[in-house]
Amino acid sequence: MVTILIAGGCGFIGLALSERLLANGAAVVAFDRNPPPAAAARRFADLPGTWTAVAGDVRDPDALARACRDHGVRQAFYGAALTSGADRERDHPEQVVAVNLLGLINLIQAGRAAGLQRLINISSGAVYGPGDHPAYGARIDEGTAPADPNSIYGTTKFASERITRRLAELSALDFFSVRLSSIYGPWEVDSGARDTLSPLMQAALLARRGETAILPRREARDWTYSRHIAAALAALMATARRPHDLYHITSGALISTSDFCAHLAQVYPDFSFRLAAPGETATINLHGDFDRPPMAGDRLADTLGWRPPADSAADFANFTQWMSDYSDFWPAA
Repeated sequence: MVTILIAGGCGFIGLALSERLLANGAAVVAFDRNPPPAAAARRFADLPGTWTAVAGDVRDPDALARACRDHGVRQAFYGAALTSGADRERDHPEQVVAVNLLGLINLIQAGRAAGLQRLINISSGAVYGPGDHPAYGARIDEGTAPADPNSIYGTTKFASERITRRLAELSALDFFSVRLSSIYGPWEVDSGARDTLSPLMQAALLARRGETAILPRREARDWTYSRHIAAALAALMATARRPHDLYHITSGALISTSDFCAHLAQVYPDFSFRLAAPGETATINLHGDFDRPPMAGDRLADTLGWRPPADSAADFANFTQWMSDYSDFWPAA
């Protein structure tokens, strides 16, 4: 059995990915500064794979080297990230660069020494900035669209792709990158590393408390369910055929937070939602006034013969069932 290390294994994507890999029977090493949430540990104990949590900081190359060596790691995902907001980028840009770039380099170097065979660097649609570049059309294609980040976070994610590509060339090893679309769903966690919690999670927390979600506008983005993101990542790690070194992972379908709120109102009768009146302060932060066009997922579909489903009704129902089954994962209502 191949051992797979996830750097950032106790974060949002790391937990969703662990769940999928464990369901596939994999041996997973979750490397993270934070301890595993109790709800996730319960879930993982019921799955056929093996899951080992290793406490460590990706900024510590020796800790990563020990984890790779001691556990015989042969495949790895770099999912550690500071998803920074404006305040952190202004006051502590060095933190963002250290985690998003230097941590990646530390893992690649540690993995090379330990016999790493494949690494997937988890990047982001933030490389496209707000999505208003004149070269972007109705869909953004990773093979032709220029990167246009407008944040330190997006800039570091684009740089991480280039670093991954260059070190793969120099070492002749199998390293490549993926860009994730906007994500929502099970295991989103306020770990301190994410300054921009998804508006769907914000709405879910308000729904559990029976409060009102006030949205600044009706947005529409290619929100993709976290369990589908995890399935795509696991499939890319396992595939023998990989003609590209950069892939979008997206459902490609436009979803609004308002759509999810309508579902939440059916599940939580005390919850309501509406658009903000002129001059009224919204209670949901959409993190911008412009919606990036959806990302194209054709490369992924051509490689895997599969793409993340675009069935929001099924995904919303699965999400609220998860909220019920693991109600202790988020702070008490």
